[in-house]
Amino acid sequence: MKVTQKNVRVFHIEIDDEASFLEYFRKNTLLLKEFFLLVEGNITKNIAFVLEQSGVCYKEINNCNIRFGGIKKETPLLEEEPKKEVISEVLSEPKQLPKLKLYDRPIRSGEEIIESIPIVIFGRVNSGAKVFCEESMSIYGIIDGLVQCDGEYIVLSGISPRGHLIFNGEIVDRETLKQNVLQKIIVRDNVIEIKDVV
Repeated sequence: MKVTQKNVRVFHIEIDDEASFLEYFRKNTLLLKEFFLLVEGNITKNIAFVLEQSGVCYKEINNCNIRFGGIKKETPLLEEEPKKEVISEVLSEPKQLPKLKLYDRPIRSGEEIIESIPIVIFGRVNSGAKVFCEESMSIYGIIDGLVQCDGEYIVLSGISPRGHLIFNGEIVDRETLKQNVLQKIIVRDNVIEIKDVV
């Protein structure tokens, strides 16, 4: 027997209505094929047929007791009055600044980047390229491939008709973005906000 641990990129889909799911799935099939789908709700014969024919990997999880959430870590609660010993230890250790990964080039087709620290890309994300980041990211070229960002924000300058963007588990509709305009996307109160960077 051989057992290996893998990190899997997953979409959790809750089906409320067959028609809305089928419309959403047809619109995003190319993107969803890159992920393992956890499907909750009423999987009708039509939905099962479409999922099987599209070749996506999925699992019905109606009887699953695991609570699904984002990858964000909860911030620890601060003590009201820190102990003096802790303060002296903190002062003696140099403060570590968050790291950043910089790509001063285009991301080539077929290239896959997976980072757990913030990244900055000074180039295009070409068609067929995939970029996954658990933290915030900035992309100063056009997105023509697949980008997934799970950080506090993403800054981008445009997305082509072939490009796909997933921000904090939500597929960002490219029609809501401007081309060749620097924009910042954040989530506030579970709603995606897009603002021009001035």
